[in-house]
Amino acid sequence: MYYSPCHAGCTSINHTEPSTGKQVYSGCGCVVGNVSWGEEGSALTGKCSSSCHHMPVFLSLFFVTICFTFLSSIPAVTATLRCVPDSQRSFGLGIQWIVVRALGSVPGPIAFGSVIDISCILWQDQCGDQGSCYIYHNSAMSQYTLAAGIIFKLLGTIFFLVASILYQPPPESPQSSCETTDQGTEHMSDLPIKDLPDDGVIVNVHARL
Repeated sequence: MYYSPCHAGCTSINHTEPSTGKQVYSGCGCVVGNVSWGEEGSALTGKCSSSCHHMPVFLSLFFVTICFTFLSSIPAVTATLRCVPDSQRSFGLGIQWIVVRALGSVPGPIAFGSVIDISCILWQDQCGDQGSCYIYHNSAMSQYTLAAGIIFKLLGTIFFLVASILYQPPPESPQSSCETTDQGTEHMSDLPIKDLPDDGVIVNVHARL
């Protein structure tokens, strides 16, 4: 793949394909032709066509990966709530999301961006400075992205296993105010109730009129 016909060493336009409307260049010195038949190198405008024969397999595996990724979010929150005392649950959730953002959301795009940049073939040159990427190596990008995803998933699995091994249940927290109130109500129900007068009216004798 070349940036332009001049970069490929093409000298003339051979013809234009009527079906696609793309121009075919001939006499391209940088493109290797059939030497035995004495053919010159030819080039066609546009990018090289790429086809993915394993797209159904990829979509199936991608769906399973996304499902397991989001299925682990609720058990992680539940584990956090069970590992801290009742009075520190909100504090524990806050620390958990700080760690998630600091170690996942912030460096994640940077890591995958560097992986994508490695697979770039042709960079834009803006007055000596590197600009955007014109062309990526698709197979290399897929391999690098898959390798990075597998490494991060393995690290997450290892951390979950270490957390499950080192888990120690917290000490029993004191009873909450709701439980205390309920128990107080139960004790009050055991107290004897004085007989009410026949008319059902209770009068405070110490109250002033």
